[in-house]
Formats: sequence, C-alpha cells, structure tokens
Amino acid sequence: MKKKIALSLIMILVVMAAMTGCGGGSGGDTGGGTGGGGGEKVNWKLASTWADGTFLFSVDQRFCELVGELTDGNFTIKPYGVGQLGAANQVFDLVQGGTVEAGGDWPSYWTGKSLGFDLLATTMFDFTNWDYYVWIYEGGGLEDAYNYMFNQFGMVYFPTAVTPMESGIRSNVPIKSLADFKGLKIRFAGKIQGMVAEKIGITPVTIAADELYESLQRGVIDAAEYSGPYNDDVMKIQEVTKYWLTPGWHQTASAYGAMINQAAYDKLPDAYKDAIEKAAKLTMVEYMAKYTWNDAQATQRILDAGVETTTLSDEDMATLQQYTLESAEALAAESEDYAHVYKSMLNYRKTMENYRTALGDWGFGINLKEYPNIPE
Repeated sequence: MKKKIALSLIMILVVMAAMTGCGGGSGGDTGGGTGGGGGEKVNWKLASTWADGTFLFSVDQRFCELVGELTDGNFTIKPYGVGQLGAANQVFDLVQGGTVEAGGDWPSYWTGKSLGFDLLATTMFDFTNWDYYVWIYEGGGLEDAYNYMFNQFGMVYFPTAVTPMESGIRSNVPIKSLADFKGLKIRFAGKIQGMVAEKIGITPVTIAADELYESLQRGVIDAAEYSGPYNDDVMKIQEVTKYWLTPGWHQTASAYGAMINQAAYDKLPDAYKDAIEKAAKLTMVEYMAKYTWNDAQATQRILDAGVETTTLSDEDMATLQQYTLESAEALAAESEDYAHVYKSMLNYRKTMENYRTALGDWGFGINLKEYPNIPE
C-alpha cells in the first residue's frame, strides 16, 4: 500500500511538471496528456547481461516496469535476457552503437574499454553498499564517476542496484590462511581482484555463471567466488562445496545499472528523462532492502546444509589490504580514468571519516588506515 502511495505521489509530480512545460523535448508534441511527454508513445529495448529468470535480471525488469508506470504506459522499455539480443560481452557495443537504446549491466565487465569502469562495479576492502548509495547520489559519484566514464562512449548511466558484500570464497578444502591459497585455481571476477589473487599464489580463472556448478563438481576449479549468499543458494553451490571463507573482502559491495544510448536519451521529452531517473532510484531503494534480506535468509540455509565457515587471521587480512592498496596505486598510475574515479571515491571517504568515527558501533563501513597515493 505504501509503495502504491509513493508511486502515486511521484506520478502527480511528473504530471505537474508536464503541465508546467517541463515535458518538452525533441520527440513530438509534449503538451497535455496525463503521463508526461504529452502522451507520446516511445518504445525501447533493453539488452541485459543477466539471464531471464535470475534475480539480477529482475532488477532490470523492475526498472523497466517503473518507467512504464511513471509515464502511464506511454514510455515502455522491454527487457531482454542475455542471449536474446546478444551475448553479455556484446551489450555495451549494442547500446553504444544504438542497436538497442538501453542495457542492464555490471560496469566492471567493460574494463577492456577502460580500467575506470572497474571501480563503478565493486571494490576490495573498501565501499559498502551504503557507501556506494551515498557517494552516487550525494557525494558526486553519479556525475563525477559514472557519467564521466559512460559519456566518453556516447552513453548516460543510471545505477539501479547496489548489493551488499559478496559471500566469500566457496571451496572443498578449508582455507584458513594465505598459505592455503597457493596453487589453487579459483574463479574470480574483477581487475583488481585478479591482481591480488596472483599476489597470493592463486590462479584466477574466468568461468561463466552457468558453468560454475559443474566446474566445481568436476574439480575443474578448486574454489570460486560468485555472488551474495542468496544467489549462491539459487545456484546450489553448497551442493558442490564444503567450506565457505568469510567475509567477502574481494567484493565488499557491487553496483549495477542501466546504460542508455546518449542520442536516444536526448530525443526523449524531459518528463520521460525524469521518469528514468526516478525509476532507477526507486529500483535501487527496493533492491537494497530486498537483496540484504534475501542474503540473510540464504545464509542460514547454506549453514543448515552443513557448510563450514572459515576466516583469515588479522595479520593475513592486513596483508590482503596492503596488496589491494598497492594494486590500486598501480592501476591509477596506468589509467587516468581509474585515477579519476578513485580520487572521487577517496574524496567521499575523507568527507565521511570523522562522522563515521563519531558513529562508533552504530555506524557503517570502515575507515581506511592508509590512503593510496593517487596521481593528480
């Protein structure tokens, strides 16, 4: 009921904006109408990097659904699961080239285009999901990082979800120290994650999600990180692993979103642009709660299945954090884009530091003990 009331209030605001002339744009008649944009019919496609039926695909679906609701069904975006319009690694090019107007993604997939995309997706020993949320909408991250990167490639970006720390590493041998990592083949995702993995003797392996279960079952890999407890549970990873190394320091949060072709976006009436922005924000808020709650429930199911948790010593964790800082400095020296995004994150951190300390046990996130040297 509360959700319907909130959406109704937003609808009223959109209608008022349209009636006062805020619904103008380059796409036809924008006067009158109850859905903003003068009732102009616009139909888009969204190509997702996620398979139809998965939890992450439901994020893209909810975003598209809300855009339709906020425009009285006049502006529709139809989501397509991975493979329906193109492979996951083709989604960026499909949107950039205008083959489709939008794409649902995890920005780290595009580090081959620029290393700056990596931090838009996840961090090691750094941001929580709440940090991402505040940085994006209040700390300048949306424009100074996300659109700084995507604008370079003819796109605009709207984050739609930020999820909590990932589970950790799932294995069939107990991992209780850095020494236990040596020689293991482990499925890792993320540029900096791969760099740190190699520093501790891991052979990082790239394996698609739909091949993960069988790869663990057959011993093709020794261990894997995949997602949060809920998605791990959906994949039934507890059936093919006995141990769970926590916490998930390799990915302390993850951000997802919708990239939109700039030319297509520019043609929209202002009221439809406003609907996209509001739909993205609403989706993010809904899924922050939903994802966290699902993870909490799934954690209990995984433990009930007999999976044993392990942790590393404080000394080993400090070593991993140092390797992370060294790798971040190396990437910043290599890529101006990476340095630009990381500097925006550090500026946010410095603003939060004293306040976070004052919050004590009732706060969130962590304070870095050391700041890396990022080139100006």
